[in-house]
Amino acid sequence: MSLWKLALLIALFNLMTFGNGAVMIPLLQPHLLGGAGLLTQDQLLYACTIARVTPGQANLYVASIGYMLYGIPGAIIATLAIILPGYIMIPLLHGYEHLRHSRWIKSFTKGLTVTSVGLILAAVVQISSTELNQPIAWVVLIVTLVMTQLLRWNILVALATASCLGLLLKWLL
Repeated sequence: MSLWKLALLIALFNLMTFGNGAVMIPLLQPHLLGGAGLLTQDQLLYACTIARVTPGQANLYVASIGYMLYGIPGAIIATLAIILPGYIMIPLLHGYEHLRHSRWIKSFTKGLTVTSVGLILAAVVQISSTELNQPIAWVVLIVTLVMTQLLRWNILVALATASCLGLLLKWLL
């Protein structure tokens, strides 16, 4: 896959998902992981993790993907492919304001929300089916969920704690 084809895919998927970074993952996976074999599952997870723990847009993980595949030029082009469609959408917002209260638009928006949740769930299931293959991974997942969802810990603290726990368990076992 050329750099320009990657940029076109990113821009197209960004427009299709209205900039929702997590929803783009299952759309990009077949093009990057499947038959193309450009990235491994671990590299994709690494790119997504970097985007989650750094400030900025959640979909800037594509800059990491661009960097992994094509170096600095790849990171720059991938970042532009994520940012530019948003600027294209700005003039369309004026028209949306006139149609905002339309029953069709409300239904369409609800449909997009459900589709986004479904695509995110598909990505979670696909990634977890390959990564959660050891008891240590399950323990780290459960501890992370408890820390973030039940105890409401800061996500960075929970990630650091879960990482240390995983390393400790790997070292002990």
